[in-house]
Amino acid sequence: MLALVLGNGSLWSCAPRLRQLGIRCQHFSKDTVRDLNHDSAELIYLLPFKTLADADWPQLRVKLAQANRCYIVVSDQLSSAEIMNAARDGAYDVLLTSDGDERWLESLRKVVDSQKLWLQLYGGAPLGSKDLLVGQSTAMKSLRQAIERLGPTVASVLILGESGVGKERVANALHIASARGAFVALNCAAIPKELMEAELFGAEKGAYTGANKTREGLVEQAANGTLFLDEIGELDVKLQPKLLRFLETRKARRVGGNAEIQSEVRVLSATNSNLESEIMEGKFRSDLYYRLSEVILHVPPLRTRPADISLLTLAFLKAAGERLGKHFDSAEPELIHKFQQYDWPGNVRELKNAIDRMVILYDGPVLRAAWWEVPQRINSRTPSHPQSFQTAPAQADGRPVALNRKQKLEMARQLLESSGNDLTWVAAQLGIHSTTLYRWRKTKKI
Repeated sequence: MLALVLGNGSLWSCAPRLRQLGIRCQHFSKDTVRDLNHDSAELIYLLPFKTLADADWPQLRVKLAQANRCYIVVSDQLSSAEIMNAARDGAYDVLLTSDGDERWLESLRKVVDSQKLWLQLYGGAPLGSKDLLVGQSTAMKSLRQAIERLGPTVASVLILGESGVGKERVANALHIASARGAFVALNCAAIPKELMEAELFGAEKGAYTGANKTREGLVEQAANGTLFLDEIGELDVKLQPKLLRFLETRKARRVGGNAEIQSEVRVLSATNSNLESEIMEGKFRSDLYYRLSEVILHVPPLRTRPADISLLTLAFLKAAGERLGKHFDSAEPELIHKFQQYDWPGNVRELKNAIDRMVILYDGPVLRAAWWEVPQRINSRTPSHPQSFQTAPAQADGRPVALNRKQKLEMARQLLESSGNDLTWVAAQLGIHSTTLYRWRKTKKI
């Protein structure tokens, strides 16, 4: 690692300590910010806190953001308000000179990890199995440009898209572009509603049966970072006012507690539901919707960007081969053509799973078209998935109409009955997560 220290003032006194930790040090000036796309991810910018009060700080902050660089603010002593101001200005972390070596190393390593992930997403580094923003289609280029613009801001972003398109990856990319602290994700459909308040806001010891110790909520764990709420439409309507108040004040009380806890956190959310219909039915608060959706990003389904399928296939093929110890370097053109003709109701997640299965079952170096059969479609199912099911109506351009929760519940009942309770298949047809379907069954909604 190489620490780039702004100026040669008091902060430079930390250089001997950094060298003892195995970290090289160099000065940098406000005119020599290096672009992450062209330099190592192991460059870390250290700024004295007083820099944030300089007249030319806004220009330096823009340069760091444009270069996709995280930075750490260092000071001898700071108040909690000053720390929050630094985080609000975009600092990845705030270190005190009195902090221990372990704390310094942990912070520096997290910066390096974040910058490496940014390189994977945008800088041409080898792609891993989780990289779902791959593609050169117009839609994906526009999405990446929007992420680059929105990342450094503190705007609340609502991410819309079908199940499996990679909404969490979009949230993660926004987080990386923000140069904030921790990224904490929660699937609102995966937590029972009676436990959700404690999960989000924490609980004091003895607040409920089994609460044997005080527990931090996710809003505290994500302090100075990003909290991502997936499937936000599944959040219980009784808890929505408390989330709204937190978004407005950045203050909350733990379950069973009286003291207010403040946490400066950026909140991102995502859904595949039609929240406007949920609002009309009284299942989602309009004021919470407007607070969460200062900006709305739409993640395109895979069927609308077939040109990206070859890039995605190679990325997932490489990742699966490395993970399973098999050598694959290409896919037959016929297989890519078959992939492009299929409309992938499970989107990128379904494509990745299909490639993983083939890599598990067969040996390389070429992925063969004969190894993949087009899955049975909703309008031409096998006997276990009868054709009697009436699909959702389509719009004039052929796209399916967005369904509200009541319609999804009714369709789920019919599909489960006709498919022999095939939860995975039914979830894919409805564009919802299988955990949501399981919870609906458990609570006797279907």
